[in-house]
Amino acid sequence: MKSAIIVAGGTSSRFEQNKLFAPLFDKTLIETTVDAFVDVADEIVLVVNAKDMMQMTLLFANSKIKLTTGGHTRTQSVLNGLKAISDNSTLVAIHDGARPYVSKTLVEHCFDTAERFDSAIPVLKAVDTIYLQEGEKAKFVDRNKICRVQTPQTFNTAKIKHAYQTRDEAKSYTDDSQVYLETFGSLHFVEGENNNIKITYPSDLFSQSVGNGFDVHQLVENRKLVLCGVEIPHYLGLLGHSDADVATHAIMDAVLSSIGERDIGVHFPDNDDSYKDISSITLLQKVNEIVKSKNVKIQSISCVIMAQAPKLANYIPQMCANIATVLNLPTNRVNISATTTEHLGIIGEEKGIAAQAVCLAQL
Repeated sequence: MKSAIIVAGGTSSRFEQNKLFAPLFDKTLIETTVDAFVDVADEIVLVVNAKDMMQMTLLFANSKIKLTTGGHTRTQSVLNGLKAISDNSTLVAIHDGARPYVSKTLVEHCFDTAERFDSAIPVLKAVDTIYLQEGEKAKFVDRNKICRVQTPQTFNTAKIKHAYQTRDEAKSYTDDSQVYLETFGSLHFVEGENNNIKITYPSDLFSQSVGNGFDVHQLVENRKLVLCGVEIPHYLGLLGHSDADVATHAIMDAVLSSIGERDIGVHFPDNDDSYKDISSITLLQKVNEIVKSKNVKIQSISCVIMAQAPKLANYIPQMCANIATVLNLPTNRVNISATTTEHLGIIGEEKGIAAQAVCLAQL
């Protein structure tokens, strides 16, 4: 029987809030962590801080997750978890609740390996130069002999229980492999995952979202042609309530979509005279304020402009610069391209210009 103990009894002192309940993807961080073990482990025990017990109980009310209270140290929390697992358990994976990016593949591999070798410890080889710092002195360490240890650390259940029962109680242990190694003298290592980081600070969360935007405007006489804030000489311009900058509109909708907001028609309705003939770059600045208010960072923008005429290649560098400036992005994170429709449809007949944009955001 495969058991999983997820240790989530900390206080998140360096995270500024309880990181276990921080939003990640479409769930909380702790739910995302637990998901990696669902359908892999036969039972899951979640070891939580007593202060979080009520909230955790509500969060997992419709699941088969077993909850138990943690101790004052990680070692005590793991002991409480080991006491809570089934007597039929043969393998147990012990995982940090604050490692939500672990994959099911790694969880399965650790169980399979521990079944053969009694232990499976995921590690990553050191890639940086390593020094042992001793005050102002330093000693070079061969990085080929150094590895970083991750979880889930998976063991033969009887052996890890024995190791914990016979441990030196005067010592402080930072993980389960130390306890096991002290008793049995060896460990079996498996390759870990670069994404399997332990969340410690708010910047460690890298949940991403993609937004898509599309817009089209009619070409008419006696209107300026403005695209991404650049006025382009042409005998026709785009018709609209604002300056009808179709490319910026598509980018705005992509940005709003990526942060879960409704489209520009809702935020800047065309029956509001305050937006009459307004620069769409100004509206993009307003969208960026919404982004900032949600503590989201835009990572990149891609936009394709569909126009039969005029030729836009010479104006694209300035378009990219305009969008990058407003969204506080390096210029190389904004990609704008232009294409024709080979004289097909309303674009090909020069009756209109369309644009489609994609935004990648870090939540």
